[in-house]
Amino acid sequence: MPRQHQSKAVRKILQELTRLGFKVDQNRSGVYRIIPPKGVGGPTYTTHGTESALHPMRRDFKKYYNITL
Repeated sequence: MPRQHQSKAVRKILQELTRLGFKVDQNRSGVYRIIPPKGVGGPTYTTHGTESALHPMRRDFKKYYNITL
C-alpha cells in the first residue's frame, strides 16, 4: 500500500521550490499544483505528495525547468 501521509523529503522539496519562487498550491484531494515563476517559464506541474513522486519530480524539474532538486 502506498504511504498516505506526506514525508519529510516531500516537505523539504516543496519548501525548496517555494524558496526558488515557485507557487505551490494544494487542493482538497491532496494534489499539488506547482506554478513556475515568470523568469523560469515552462508548464504548470501537477503531482501528488507521496514518496513515489520524488524521483519523477526531480527528473521532470530538470527536464522542464533546468533545475536540480
